[in-house]
Parts: sequence; C-alpha cells; structure tokens
Amino acid sequence: MAERPVLVVGNTSSSVALADLTAFACDVADRLRFPTVVATGRDYDPTQYEAVVLADGWSETFESAALGCEAMLADMCTLWADGVYEYPVNTTCGHCYETDPEAAPVRIEGGWTTSVCPSCVAAARREALPGVLVAA
Repeated sequence: MAERPVLVVGNTSSSVALADLTAFACDVADRLRFPTVVATGRDYDPTQYEAVVLADGWSETFESAALGCEAMLADMCTLWADGVYEYPVNTTCGHCYETDPEAAPVRIEGGWTTSVCPSCVAAARREALPGVLVAA
C-alpha cells in the first residue's frame, strides 16, 4: 500500500503567499519523508491524509483555518511549522534508498514527492519507473 501524503495548510490569499506555502511544502516533504499536497482551497478532507502540517499564517484565511481546525478536531497528527524543522534534511532516496546528499523532493502537480536522488529522477523520466515520480 502506498503511503498517504501529508496535507500542508497555510495562507494562499496571494500568489506570493502561495509560492511561500509551496516552498514550505518542499521542506515538509524533505524532512518528514512523506509526499506532500498543498491545500489551495477548502476542497480537501484532512482525514484522508497521513498528517496535516500548519504553516505559518494558516489561520489568516477562512479556507486554511477551517482545514486546520477540522484536522485538530478529528484528532489527527497535526504539526506546527516550527516542529517540521526539528527533523533533519533527508539525504536518502525514497526510491532506491541509497544515501545521496543531492536527494531532494521533486515538484509534482499539487505538491512534492519524497526526496529522490538525481539518478532515480533521470531514470524515472527516461523509463517511466513506477513509484518514483507518482503524483501524491
């Protein structure tokens, strides 16, 4: 069974805020070792995700505040933004499991993959390897 992604909830009220949230979601994927999905509106069910991470500014818009509160009321694993940085940066490829200091999450539609080494990214793009660049 594939791992469920982590939902990243934050302020998306402007293009700058959305860009900041998307960049933070990359950090979340890299440090927590789970693919991430960036919540860009209210049409997400937090209980369908492994956990919810509340980015700075999550309470500034109705949509993100509602999602964050829904996650907390459902007694889900909910992490605050600063808690993410307590985890080390991941240097293990999520596909081949080799240690590679260049391993990093790859941007996919709506979020990020877990960290993947450049060799696996290249092979996935060349050969369409299953499970390497799968949408979260």
